[in-house]
Amino acid sequence: MLMTKLVSQQNSLIIKGKVIVGNLPNTNSNDVLIYNKKHTEKKLKELSTSDKAEITEITKIVAQWGYALGITVVAQDLVTLNNFIRENFPNLNIFDLKVCVKLVSVDSDLLETDAEHYGKLTLIYVSKVLKAYERYKSGICFEVGQKVSKFQESNKPPMSKEERLKNFKELLLYAKKSVEQREVYFDTGESIYNFIRHNKLVNIDKDLIKKAMDSGEKEFRVAVSDSKVGNLKKMINDVDFNNTKKEDLIKRGARRFVVNFWLEKMNLDDILKKLTYEMLLY
Repeated sequence: MLMTKLVSQQNSLIIKGKVIVGNLPNTNSNDVLIYNKKHTEKKLKELSTSDKAEITEITKIVAQWGYALGITVVAQDLVTLNNFIRENFPNLNIFDLKVCVKLVSVDSDLLETDAEHYGKLTLIYVSKVLKAYERYKSGICFEVGQKVSKFQESNKPPMSKEERLKNFKELLLYAKKSVEQREVYFDTGESIYNFIRHNKLVNIDKDLIKKAMDSGEKEFRVAVSDSKVGNLKKMINDVDFNNTKKEDLIKRGARRFVVNFWLEKMNLDDILKKLTYEMLLY
């Protein structure tokens, strides 16, 4: 099923499922191939002994690996290495093995490892090389995935007025329900706070500002005293605490207080009746 079709001035990019067809700007074609094969090829853990062609293919690749290094691998070692690779590197695929052997053959510095074969394909050597390849592949797939997401985001059609209104109404319904259940509503992206400020829906006077800042400071003190880093990250909406200043966190907590204050006081039915697309242009 064709999910997305994106066109740029110089490149035509089509995404079918998770597979890239065409040219992804500023991306090596070999990297795209590794990314695509991750989503289309059988993983080694999905192979069974009945998949004789694939099992034989792995054996051939291992033999080629030895040949590339000037090593003759005996039949029994081929069987042992075949089983070892499938058992210990279940998320790789046959294409990965071919790429890895090619990189080893050209003595590529892309595989960061201290592995030495000393004239024999040992389990330790093979393991070190394949672990290095896994790191290499992981980095490639992450970068390509990021570029795909960024390219899709920049080229997707704008949301219709009707859809944006519908989504915001659902957001308000969820937020109101949260505070009615005595839960703190975490305003991800501060969408509701910006909506409130843009439409002047609450009088943010000195008294409210003081209460909000006091709440933000209290929330900050509780968070930093919590040894569970995960709780701290949740409080700040997944912002990296190490790169966020104390003042920013306190102000974020203060804005969250204002949002929850407004949600408690506002008449949901009244807001939904009055809501227009223009009110969302902030």
